[in-house]
Amino acid sequence: MSAKQRGIAWMLVSALAYSLFTVFGKNVLEQLGTTDVLFWRFAIAAPVAWTVVAIRRASGYGPSPLAVDWRPRFAAGVVFGLLAYLAFASLDRLPGALYIVICYTYPAMVAIGARILGKPTTRHMWWAVFITLLGIAFTVPEVVDGAGDSAVIGMIITLGNAFLYACYILFSERIVAAEPTDDGSHHNSGDGFVAAAWGLTGSFLLAAIFALGAGGVDAPSGPKYVWSMIALGVISTVISGTAFFLGVKHLGPAPAALVAATEPVLTLIWVVLILDESLVPIQILGAVLVIVGVIWSQKVPKISEPARVVPAP
Repeated sequence: MSAKQRGIAWMLVSALAYSLFTVFGKNVLEQLGTTDVLFWRFAIAAPVAWTVVAIRRASGYGPSPLAVDWRPRFAAGVVFGLLAYLAFASLDRLPGALYIVICYTYPAMVAIGARILGKPTTRHMWWAVFITLLGIAFTVPEVVDGAGDSAVIGMIITLGNAFLYACYILFSERIVAAEPTDDGSHHNSGDGFVAAAWGLTGSFLLAAIFALGAGGVDAPSGPKYVWSMIALGVISTVISGTAFFLGVKHLGPAPAALVAATEPVLTLIWVVLILDESLVPIQILGAVLVIVGVIWSQKVPKISEPARVVPAP
């Protein structure tokens, strides 16, 4: 399997794990407040991530967490914690459909950011971005029909959330890159498992600060809510976050962002299978467009061969 194929596989795992966030989050938000969910999500995720790192180290895999520069990874985690908080704040003010469409403008922002940073962005990549965004819009008929009166502040927060997420993806490529050692060689300091562990530690610190500011947290009670909270912390945070870092490492930010845009399509599947909702034809069309856009984004454009010079007789 090539590095590109591994990157696509990891990003699809990340998208699959994070797409379940809607189901798990919907369950726990029936009982807990935003700050409570934020705190418990990372209180569960951080120890699990460090346990995985310890097991891998004991088996001879991965770098020592103290051998890498933890500060950028920790800082990225703080940003991710802020992203999680803004997501909840946005959903409190906007219809879920409108939130999804506005938030998933981030692949275009990543492509623009990559271009600004000097990374090549081909024409077919821009077409892939356009097709993907159009597909995401079609997955939510309410947006096509008109969203109605929505809180302006909610839209501003959501656009800020998308922009911050785009910056997070662009920065993530740097923290999963191999760092040079003193002798000029490179080691596996860009390990995605270590990056995720340090990052989730930063997210937990921010969540704890929010919890203190709110005067404390309430814990989930009852099997449905406890297991949903655990699943939210492990599946939609640890697995999703670790696979995300590994995907960005192999693909780069712009292609990774487009593969991650399969999340709304996967979320629609869970809505149908688990929440027993139905799809309308335009949503199916939107899902197909997203898949086409993702596949197109991974297409390698053909490079024309230079004309052969025939020597004079």
